Amino acid sequence: MTDLIELTLGDDNAVVSTRGAALLHYAVGDRPVVAQMSAFDGAVLAPWPNRIADGRYDFNGRSHQLPITETSRSTSLHGLVAETHWAVSERGDASVTLTTDITDPPGYPFTLSLKVTYSLVPRDDAGEPADSGELRVLALARNIGLEPAPFGFGFHPWIHPGAESVDRAQLLVPAETWFETDNRLLPRAMKPFDTGSFIPTDHGPDEASCLLCKDFRALRTLGPTVLDDAFGVPQRDDDGWSRVRLRGADDKAVTIGMDESFRAWQICTGDDLDHDHRRRAIAIEPMTCPPNAFATGSDHDVIAPEGELSVEWTIALS
Repeated sequence: MTDLIELTLGDDNAVVSTRGAALLHYAVGDRPVVAQMSAFDGAVLAPWPNRIADGRYDFNGRSHQLPITETSRSTSLHGLVAETHWAVSERGDASVTLTTDITDPPGYPFTLSLKVTYSLVPRDDAGEPADSGELRVLALARNIGLEPAPFGFGFHPWIHPGAESVDRAQLLVPAETWFETDNRLLPRAMKPFDTGSFIPTDHGPDEASCLLCKDFRALRTLGPTVLDDAFGVPQRDDDGWSRVRLRGADDKAVTIGMDESFRAWQICTGDDLDHDHRRRAIAIEPMTCPPNAFATGSDHDVIAPEGELSVEWTIALS
């Protein structure tokens, strides 16, 4: 059974589902911030985000085969808990904590306990009105098994663009590299952005392989740009956080921040969705590791027995 949990604080309200511990909705007053798109809406992605090629990976001298869950691309997509019923361990008017365990499923012979807390909190910004806040997400993975476990966290909120389409929204993605992908959306090269090559205003049509078209280090209008791309080496503010910004067509700005534990952003304009959802919102996904990290054996966390990984990220409207 799926339960929907409503959180409120002043003008802020959110809805969290026990299925996938998913953030289905977040709004400030009547302005939606997180939208539902019928595609991993707000789900927790663990123990890996994004794709693993052919579901195969090696770890600690052993080979593992995961179930193929994205048959069209022959990949294992978005982990093991996005469809799981999570238990509610704590609940208040403005916060909820959900938990679940991963206990030796096929292809992942490890045991972990996961906990995620969603909280509506007052903004830290000086001068911010008391009825305006932010949504804060704290997540913890603890290894309760006897062996080290490969692990990655990801989160899949769809951000509302302030209009019926993402085309008029402006996007800023602070990252130093872009992952070029093959036709299965698996990385085949990591390309650094040239610090002097911000996209010119008269640049031609978007191309999937065009590095300039993926360069959103300066705020610019999305237009027809198609994105289902990962960005690495996040640029960080003085507090160590990296922040993506989406300025909507209504001139409202959504900021998604992630702490130092996250190593990559995934940005998706939803062009492969059905007609009713295509390009109606943009997924801005904090990830602790890039796509296919298990298969490449690099840049993912390894949690020792009795060890843990704790992460934090936020969403705010201004």
